[in-house]
Amino acid sequence: MLELIWIVIGGFAGLFLKEKKPHHIALAAAIGVLLGFMPKENLLALLLVLALFLLRCNFGVGILTAALVSLLTLRLDMFIEPIGAKLLENASLLRLETNLFQYPFFAWTSLNNTLVFGSLLIGLAAFCPVYLFVFIVCQGFISQSKQADKSVPNNPNHHEKNTETIAG
Repeated sequence: MLELIWIVIGGFAGLFLKEKKPHHIALAAAIGVLLGFMPKENLLALLLVLALFLLRCNFGVGILTAALVSLLTLRLDMFIEPIGAKLLENASLLRLETNLFQYPFFAWTSLNNTLVFGSLLIGLAAFCPVYLFVFIVCQGFISQSKQADKSVPNNPNHHEKNTETIAG
């Protein structure tokens, strides 16, 4: 029983440890924010989860970010819906919307829903700032950890040449 628990914990931890470069973590966090803003019962949310699987990014960070942003989004729905409604009612976009929704793919995305459209726009607006912020923070942490590794002489990664000569 303990082995099974250890395997599950190890597999869960592996989600966070697979891709550790700053741009992998930043991309996962940005996709997670976009996924977190989206209502989950449409094709766009499924495509974003698929992007987390297919792109080279940290899946654990993406799912954790999506879960945390989803909790925040529950309180923001009353602010998100008017943004989507205002743009969906725009006369210049109405012709484009009408043409796009003749295809089944766009109907499955539920972009005619004001909440879905507003969430998509806010998530897209947050994508680049979140990516840049997380990238800069991760790059700072990685450079600090590399400097700490170099300063510790007992570190197994620290290789120091022996300058003493043995006299016979």
